[in-house]
Amino acid sequence: MVSLIAAALLLAQAPPPAPTQPTVTFATLDPRWTVAFSAPPAAPAGFDARAAYVPLKNGQLLAIDLDRGTTRWHVEAATSLQPATGDGLVFIATENLIQAIDAMTGEVRWRAALAGGAAVPLYWDTGWLIASTPAGDLAAFRAVDGALIWRQSLGAPLVAPPAPALDRLYFGLTDGRLISSSLSTGEILWTRKIGGHVSGLLALDDQLVFGTTEKKVHSLDLLRGRERWKWRVGGDVAGLPIADEHRIYFASRDNLLRAVDRKSGNLKWKASLPSRPSSGPLSIAGLVVVPSVSTDVAAFDVETGKAGPVIKAAGEIGSQPFLRADSRATAARLITVSRDGLLQGFGLRFEAPPALLDVLPGERAAP
Repeated sequence: MVSLIAAALLLAQAPPPAPTQPTVTFATLDPRWTVAFSAPPAAPAGFDARAAYVPLKNGQLLAIDLDRGTTRWHVEAATSLQPATGDGLVFIATENLIQAIDAMTGEVRWRAALAGGAAVPLYWDTGWLIASTPAGDLAAFRAVDGALIWRQSLGAPLVAPPAPALDRLYFGLTDGRLISSSLSTGEILWTRKIGGHVSGLLALDDQLVFGTTEKKVHSLDLLRGRERWKWRVGGDVAGLPIADEHRIYFASRDNLLRAVDRKSGNLKWKASLPSRPSSGPLSIAGLVVVPSVSTDVAAFDVETGKAGPVIKAAGEIGSQPFLRADSRATAARLITVSRDGLLQGFGLRFEAPPALLDVLPGERAAP
C-alpha cells in the first residue's frame, strides 16, 4: 500500500507529458506559378536544379528561374533539340555546332564544331559531353572547354539518351543494337541485338533496365549484357523507367503502370492510367506520378498502387515533366511544359492531421 501511495505522489508531481507534435502529411500538388512564352517550344526544355532552359520556335532560348517563375535571361539560339546542362553551363546543338552558354548570364563560353550536327539531344555526365551524329559517330567532349576527347564510329545514331553507370555508358541505336562502352575511351565493351528500339535506359548499380517499341521491358546484367528478367506488356513502353530500393516502375501505352520487384522482376502491383501516358513515371513524396497525353498527371501510392490525387496542368503536357529532387520543401517541385508554351511549377501542399488541442485559442472571457 505504501509503495502505491508513493507512486501516486510521484505521478502527481511529474510534469504533464509534452503534447505530441502533429506530423506533416502530403496532400497534393498545387500550382505555384505559370509562365507563358511568346512562341511554342521548339524542343523539350533542359533543366538544372535552379532553372529551366526552353528553346522556342522563334529562335530564342529562355532561362526561367524555378523558384520564382521569372525570366533570368533570353538569347538568340535556335535549336530543335533539348538542351543539356552541367558544370554551370547549358549546351545546345545547332547546325554543325555545339554551344556552351553560361547558366547564370546567358553568355557563350565556348563553341565546338560537330560535323553533320546532332541526331539526338546532347548528353552531359560528370564533366563529359556526349554527342551522336546522323552518320553514326559518337563524340565525347570535355564539358568545361569543348575539347574533343574521343570519337567512335558506331554505324548508326543513338535513338535515346545514354545511361551512365560508373565508368561505362549504355546506349541504344536506331539499328536495334544495345551497346556498352567505356566512358573514358569510347571502346565498345559489349553489343546486344534487341527487338525494336529502346524507349529509355535506366542504369542501376546492378542492372540495366529499358523498355522497347516491341512492347517489352528488359533487365540486363551491366557487365556482360546477359538477361536477368523480361516483361511483355500490352503497349509500347513510355519513356524511362524509374526505381527505388525495392521496386522498378514503368508505364506502357496499354494504359497501365506496373511496379515490379527490383531483384526478381516479379509483379508487385499494377494500376490503370486514366489516359495514355505521354512519358515515363516520376516519384515524389511517396507517390509515383505519370503524365498523360492531356492536362492530367495521375498519382499512385508507391507501396500499393492505389490511385491518389490528379494534378491538372494549365495546358496539354508536351514533354517529360521535371522533378526537382533537392529544392526546399515549399518550393515548386514538379515542372511541366505544355505544347502551346506554358511552363508551370507545382509545389507540395502540407497539412497537419486533425489532433486535439492542448490549449484552446483566444482569451478566456470574464465570468
